[in-house]
Amino acid sequence: MAYAVIQKQALVTPKFKRAYVMKRSSLLFTLIISLFLIIISSPARAQSEETPAGKIIEKVICRSDASQSYALYLPSAYSPAKKWPLIMAFDPAARGRVPVERFKEAAEKYGYIIIGSNNSRNGPRNEATAALRAMWNDATTRYSIDEKRIYAAGFSGGARVACGVGYALKGQVAGVIACGAGFPQEIAPSESTPFVFFGTIGTDDFNYPELKELDRKLGAAGMPHRIEEFDGGHDWASSELCVMAIEWMELQAMRAGRRARDEKFIAGLFKNEIDKARAHEAAGRIYQAYVSYDLISRDFKGLKDVAEFEAKAAQLKESKETLKAIKQEKEQEDEQKRRAKEPFTLRARIEGPKRATLSDATDDAAPPDSSTLSDAVENRMQAMSELKRAIADLRKKADAKESSPERSVARRALNQYLIWSYERAMSLVRAGKYSVAIAVLSIDAETMPDDWHVLYRLASAYSLSGDKKRAIDTLKKAVQKGFADSALLEGDNDFNTLRDEPAFKKIIEELGRKTG
Repeated sequence: MAYAVIQKQALVTPKFKRAYVMKRSSLLFTLIISLFLIIISSPARAQSEETPAGKIIEKVICRSDASQSYALYLPSAYSPAKKWPLIMAFDPAARGRVPVERFKEAAEKYGYIIIGSNNSRNGPRNEATAALRAMWNDATTRYSIDEKRIYAAGFSGGARVACGVGYALKGQVAGVIACGAGFPQEIAPSESTPFVFFGTIGTDDFNYPELKELDRKLGAAGMPHRIEEFDGGHDWASSELCVMAIEWMELQAMRAGRRARDEKFIAGLFKNEIDKARAHEAAGRIYQAYVSYDLISRDFKGLKDVAEFEAKAAQLKESKETLKAIKQEKEQEDEQKRRAKEPFTLRARIEGPKRATLSDATDDAAPPDSSTLSDAVENRMQAMSELKRAIADLRKKADAKESSPERSVARRALNQYLIWSYERAMSLVRAGKYSVAIAVLSIDAETMPDDWHVLYRLASAYSLSGDKKRAIDTLKKAVQKGFADSALLEGDNDFNTLRDEPAFKKIIEELGRKTG
């Protein structure tokens, strides 16, 4: 079913904490204050202790704050006698091991230290700043760091944190690797942006238009950057893309004088990029050839003679094929916005009358007359019917077997709505507003009755609210619709109220037998 797209790309489990939109209004200010305190309070550099190299360590406790930890990878050749570049990574669900695993191959190949926070997550911004403070102090005192080559990386909300770190620590963060999202809302790309930027985005990612627009803005600002697309959805960059990101950062470090030039390295990358561009051109992929020649011109300027490739990019930019591709790309971005807007508008119609007649009512308020109530109920029912049709249409197009722009647009729009709906419900749960979360999730369950993810989350909200009967009944429906992870259910604290219930124990036993 279409929601498998979300299951693989964004909601790997019902407890997944990635955010569609990070709460960013004062993120930058908070980071600036936090990082200023880091700089003035960091202890003197210490000699590295004996730390296992060449393997991932899932949890390193920070010396300055025992509540904070990070996953770590030191390259197998690591020695405190040498300075090493560092990447600090931020996952939106505090899964420090994930970025460390993705960057491990690149870290080993090019000699980078990778640390991924086990605490920073989407949500209260103080969690990200506390994690950053502890990680910075720990990494810069425990390991031998090349202070000219410190980088920040992140995915989704973590990408916005990474950009905020780069902007706040002007001159101390050389570059940012951002996956699936771009800058925080309060940061505008400009010539004075203090770091280089490498972004990755899936062709089915709901943030695809954001990264394409960012690409245009960074280009207009003359900021060194590169954004790579991959077939897929909302996710961290693959290990292969992480290698590409590190290679690009190495190249930019040479251009900026942050590290010595390596002519063999430069020549190898230069040849690879030229071969790629010429292969596109020979195959008649004119737009892709234009993009490749343009990247060569930008990435290698100052390192190689790129006059030939600047001229080639300028020529292909005006070709009929390139102009058509650019136009179609923009039309697809606009179409996604239009398709995504429809379910949001219908959702507002469904919830609006309900809020007006129930949530906002007071004991001394005059009751609405019957005609007003009738109109409100009729409007809600009509909007619900339209929302069901809109989601069904998006899913049908998203499920198409053949890859096409229409399929990608449908997947992006559908994922955008589902992530928003999920994150909204989870924020209400985290705030302890269980009755409101149940109301929100009930709408999801009505519009997506075959989606076990929605039913599972609704069951957990019922459990947290103390409604054991509805929690168990809804959990049974989730199992009927495909939920099958007994280990996840056993470890989910949201269902603690049901632990002693025979019906709950029976569900776990039956799931265990199916998977056992």
